[in-house]
Amino acid sequence: MFSFAAMSIFRRLIALFLLFGILTNCFNYWVLSSSYAFNKAYISSVLCSNKDKPELHCEGKCFMDIKLKELEQKNKQDQENLKRMIETVAPVTASLLIPVYEIDLSPVSTFYLQQKPINTAIAIFHPPKQA
Repeated sequence: MFSFAAMSIFRRLIALFLLFGILTNCFNYWVLSSSYAFNKAYISSVLCSNKDKPELHCEGKCFMDIKLKELEQKNKQDQENLKRMIETVAPVTASLLIPVYEIDLSPVSTFYLQQKPINTAIAIFHPPKQA
C-alpha cells in the first residue's frame, strides 16, 4: 500500500505542520504586544475607542483588549479544529503507522516458584570481627 519512506515523509510533514501551528500560536501574543508598543501613538490617536475621553488615560489599551479577546477566541477555535482533525485522522492512520502486536496474557509461573527449596540455611552469616 504505502512504502516505509512515504510514511516517514508523511509523519515528518505532520510533525512540521503541528510544530508550525504551535509556534505561531505561541508568538501571536508577543507580536500583538510588540506592535502595540511600537505603534502606541497611532493606536491611541486613531484606533482607540476612548479617544474622545482623555480623562480615562486609555492610550489604546481598549483597542489592545479587543484584539487580545479576538486572538483568544481564534486560538480556542483553532484548538477545537485541530482536536477534531486529530480525532478523525488518527484512528485511520494509526493502523498504518504502528504495527499491532498481540500479547499472550496467560498466567505463567516461573520455575523457581514451582519447586520447594533444596536445602535450608542452618547458620546466619556474621561478618568477620575486627581486632
